[in-house]
Amino acid sequence: MAAKGKTNGTMFPEWDVTKVWADMKMLEFADMKMPEFNVDAMVAAQQKNMEALNIANKTVVESWQGFAKQQAELWQAAVEDTGVFAQDVASTQEPTDQVAKQAAFAKSAFENSLSTAREAQEIAAKTTNKTVDIVSKRWAESLDEAVTFVGKATPKAV
Repeated sequence: MAAKGKTNGTMFPEWDVTKVWADMKMLEFADMKMPEFNVDAMVAAQQKNMEALNIANKTVVESWQGFAKQQAELWQAAVEDTGVFAQDVASTQEPTDQVAKQAAFAKSAFENSLSTAREAQEIAAKTTNKTVDIVSKRWAESLDEAVTFVGKATPKAV
């Protein structure tokens, strides 16, 4: 390390770098224990993650396809009802009867709209609950699997 009492002309002592490194005990890398990384377990876990996402996406698509089909049916029924309503109002001679029929039709249309909105909300809630259940279940499983990615440290063979 530093030569005793020797200086290099400054206030700092002289350093012998070779002695500094010689005095340090170097780690022997052959004896180091390194954890093993299980690539197969990680790949299997990622495949399960993708499967869970596919199931969740399929659930969403199927739910909204059913909803869209139902909306198309409701739209068709509304168009037919409007045609019947128009013919009914046109055949009525009394203005007070026409107003009463229009009010009844408006009330019926409003109630149908509310019912449809409730059904849409219920479908959205059910779909959300299903997808959250799928993803959260997979999340919990993946946390348990993460432990298997890294095995215990084992000494390397020499």
